[in-house]
Amino acid sequence: MKRRDFLKKAILTPAAIAALSAGCGKTTGRSGKRLIVLGVDGMDPSLVESFMERGLMPNTRRLKEMGSFNRLGTSNPPQSPVAWSNFITGAPPPVHGIFDFIHRDPATMMPYLSISEVTPPDSTLNLGKLRLPLSGGGVNLLRRGTPFWDTLLDKGIPVTMVKLPVDFPPPAANKNGLFLSGLGTPDVRGSQGSFTFFTDDPRSISDNTGGGVIIPVRDYGDGCYTCRVDGPANSLIEGNPVMSVEVKAWVDRESKAVRIDMGDASVVIGEKQWSPWMHFSFSALGPISTVHAIGRFYLKEITPKFKLYLSPINIDPENPALPISSPDWYSRDLAEDAGLFYTQGFPEDTKALSRGIFDDDDYLSQANIVLEERMSLFHSVLSRYQEGLLFFYFTSLDLNVHMFYRSMDPASPLYGTTDPRFSGVIADLYSRIDIAVGQAMELLDDRTEIILLSDHGFAPFRRSFNLNSYLAAEGFADISSPYERNNDMFACLDWSKTGAYGLGLNGLYINQAGREKNGIVTADDKRSLMENLKTSLESAVDPLTGDKPVKNLFILEDTYPGYQMPPWAPDMLVGYSRGYRASWETTLGAFPEGVITDNMDPWSGTHCISPDICPGSLITSVRNMPENPTLTEMGSIINSILTDGEEDQ
Repeated sequence: MKRRDFLKKAILTPAAIAALSAGCGKTTGRSGKRLIVLGVDGMDPSLVESFMERGLMPNTRRLKEMGSFNRLGTSNPPQSPVAWSNFITGAPPPVHGIFDFIHRDPATMMPYLSISEVTPPDSTLNLGKLRLPLSGGGVNLLRRGTPFWDTLLDKGIPVTMVKLPVDFPPPAANKNGLFLSGLGTPDVRGSQGSFTFFTDDPRSISDNTGGGVIIPVRDYGDGCYTCRVDGPANSLIEGNPVMSVEVKAWVDRESKAVRIDMGDASVVIGEKQWSPWMHFSFSALGPISTVHAIGRFYLKEITPKFKLYLSPINIDPENPALPISSPDWYSRDLAEDAGLFYTQGFPEDTKALSRGIFDDDDYLSQANIVLEERMSLFHSVLSRYQEGLLFFYFTSLDLNVHMFYRSMDPASPLYGTTDPRFSGVIADLYSRIDIAVGQAMELLDDRTEIILLSDHGFAPFRRSFNLNSYLAAEGFADISSPYERNNDMFACLDWSKTGAYGLGLNGLYINQAGREKNGIVTADDKRSLMENLKTSLESAVDPLTGDKPVKNLFILEDTYPGYQMPPWAPDMLVGYSRGYRASWETTLGAFPEGVITDNMDPWSGTHCISPDICPGSLITSVRNMPENPTLTEMGSIINSILTDGEEDQ
């Protein structure tokens, strides 16, 4: 089906075409209703109230006065992939299968991303060093359950979902649907975002905690740095060698600028400037098999040291190497209209800031590019919207509040060292989202409603709780190799004496016999151990503050009675108190010295805590919303609005 034919069917239904033919001039779909849903990740209700009172969110205030404003019940745990999966499926984690950003295979104890997976081909044709796939393989979405919008599609109601979280790869093409994937979409290397930093001063970067690679380069006297850019692995060649391209960076220290040459393309940028998107082509088997991608360079410094940042190599929306939209032409169509844009799910490079590659100014310059692109994309999508459901997702509040909560939290360990220039960053972000709300409200009429919602709120992250270190200190785990405490994946543990372990941001697992690779806890002993853990963790006290770091320890079989848990599910969820969160070391199974430490990472805000502390926001033109609404109910509410409640019949 051609793109324009699709648009006629997806946007102008037979009823609409008939109305136009009669000279009506106003399209009406099957129900004649329209609903715009703005999904703003991390929009906190208390901050919304504060900024509305200060006059910084006039459009949001006007929307509230038209309809209603509620705190929106979030997921447990209140992590974005879990929460948006609740929203999409109208069901809890035991149904959709997402419990954390990180899951583990109990048979191997290896961690993996919970949202999607890349699988190798089932069979290949081997010709020398070539490995040609014959069948199977590809990218799979790990979220289970039925999306709420299937009801709308089945009824012929158009559905547009832009930057939709936890939906990579997107669903199969449907004549009534347009989808662009968001949270969970990788870069071309298969990671959730891996930068490259070229420098002749690599020793200045002491943090090696991931998120990117540091590439040492040298000027051999001709003013040229040769920079190798690595792309994806070549799965068609034995050993899966990494494909790469060569970039030349010619420096002019007097003018503090650099000319970047790559193939036939060149661009000149000065210090503290960004290049436009540049096209990368990684050849697997010559021109017959090429991976297309895009990236942006940022010249951090040219003197006294050379420091050139390259963004994660994004999937090119004009020529995607992996499926990012449905139909496949939709990403190209959007890029042609709105310009190239970040396709990876986590576009703001928070890790570059945490590792010291970026300072606050560098980071904000990149974050502003992301938000400007997203606003341009929103304008493009909104301008062509006609009827049915339009869902559009914004990441900027979530990731930027994570990084700048310290700027408005006097109790943060980093508050005193944060430049006062950044004290208004979060307020400015909320006001810019309010502009998008105002643009959507321009479409309000007697058949159009707007819902503005978030998946969770926010809280400060002042103190890190080393969950595994606590378990070891209290006798729930045993360290056999103390010299390996700081290594990931439980390298220091004696599994024969370990009853429980933490992994991910909120997960706590029993080392269960017959499930875990080295399990020892029997089914008869499991319940008593979980109850002991609950008593112990909920009684723990921070000796520095006198506060209890853990507000609730949730035993999943009690939280979700009657559900059969999948083998990758945690047995318990740690609901941290306000001000606390699992340490970064906990997320990948390390056991650092000390149980509770100050959080000195710029990542200073969190929502991976007890869900009652950080509800989401729900502001809508719709009156008579249910009391105490939850994110899990929103799909049903959306369907009801667009179908006059027919989905419940």
